Amino acid sequence: MDEKDILWGLTDSNTMEEVREKAFALIGKIRFMPAATVNEGRPENRILDFNRLSDGNLYFMTSRGKPTYEQLCKRPQLVMNTLIDERYSLRLSAWVSETTDQAVWDEFFKLNPGTKEMYRKNFDIVALYRIDRGEGEIFHLYANERIRRLRFAFGGEEIRPMTYRITEECVGCGICQENCVERAIHQKDDGKYYIKEMDCDDCGICYTKCPQADTALICRLKEQGET
Repeated sequence: MDEKDILWGLTDSNTMEEVREKAFALIGKIRFMPAATVNEGRPENRILDFNRLSDGNLYFMTSRGKPTYEQLCKRPQLVMNTLIDERYSLRLSAWVSETTDQAVWDEFFKLNPGTKEMYRKNFDIVALYRIDRGEGEIFHLYANERIRRLRFAFGGEEIRPMTYRITEECVGCGICQENCVERAIHQKDDGKYYIKEMDCDDCGICYTKCPQADTALICRLKEQGET
């Protein structure tokens, strides 16, 4: 695979909006994706049909009589992840809201006449949702023995940070770079090192090898007490 074909030609020089646009276009093309909600602190998963409408937003529906609807009322959040073309994956964690916009309903069910027919005995039971805000990632493993990833956020959310980062306490020993199998660690003009996030597997090998771990190379999970 040519480098230019990885991640559909996107790189870390693209804007976050361009990455999000590609992710939304992919979801609109795939349509049927696994999506998890929270039920009393436990994740529950099902397949939902995501439609991208002319306003550029993603929509899905469910029945008010289903557990999915009850769970979304309590916590209107979805976590989605799917495999694309064997080596690609797409992850999205998003907050959603129910919409009553008639124009949206008309367009959605024009694309889904079978679903409308299925609920013809009581169409009022249908709930239609829009994805409003969230963060996600498109990921490729493996291309030329290297991974590629791009993270994005929209609607006011922030990008999920990588787990490991090199700080200004770096002494420039280069041990992290020597042990990075993805060649994601590079040296700056001042001799210190940095992690190029697009190439990083977020595996933590650099952290385990760094002689100045927890000062020069930080684990976010340890900082937050998640380990």
